Amino acid sequence: MFGAVDNPEDYIQILEKNHLNYKIHIDAAYGGFVYPFSNKASAINFENQKISSITIDAHKMLQAPYGTGVFICREGLIENVLTKEAEYVEGMDLTLCGSRSGANAVAVWMILFTYGPFGWCEKIRILQIRTEWLCEQLEALNVNYFREPFMNIVTIEAQNINQELVKKFDLVPQKHDENNQWYKIVIMDHVEIDHLMTFITDLKATIQKNIETIEV
Repeated sequence: MFGAVDNPEDYIQILEKNHLNYKIHIDAAYGGFVYPFSNKASAINFENQKISSITIDAHKMLQAPYGTGVFICREGLIENVLTKEAEYVEGMDLTLCGSRSGANAVAVWMILFTYGPFGWCEKIRILQIRTEWLCEQLEALNVNYFREPFMNIVTIEAQNINQELVKKFDLVPQKHDENNQWYKIVIMDHVEIDHLMTFITDLKATIQKNIETIEV
């Protein structure tokens, strides 16, 4: 919901302090196609020898077909996640054949190939600039929000958002009931500064209206 990023070292230190055998898996479902490109100093990758495997959902940030994902692990660990042999298949089925469509894998390859390393970095940088702009506007309005540095997700306290704003901008709630406390904005390609400016203008008008109501 918040786009928060855990520090693997917090877990590694405790595990090693207690002399436990362990594997560290990184669930980079959304941030895997954002964080490594926006935070060049990040150690959440295989340069960290304590990290064993990483998963990324390609149907999120990469916008590949739904159900498309990437799983990467260190050599010698893949055997731990393979499904059991099917009696009617000779040997292990490790290819794109059978009932699994290869179209999703091809789609991921094509998207990555089309952008290339520099094109994708440029895209992420643009999204970061837009996200930073939104945060600056919220700060100017004294609106409380949370944003993980280097991520393109901004979560705003619900007390500043009315249902008109929710409906108009299709904001994502933390909870779909009266106990909701946060609304999320994900800065994607189609969310441009003009759209964010319209949101900020409406939000400012809502806040001003609430102030006038209280004063009356």
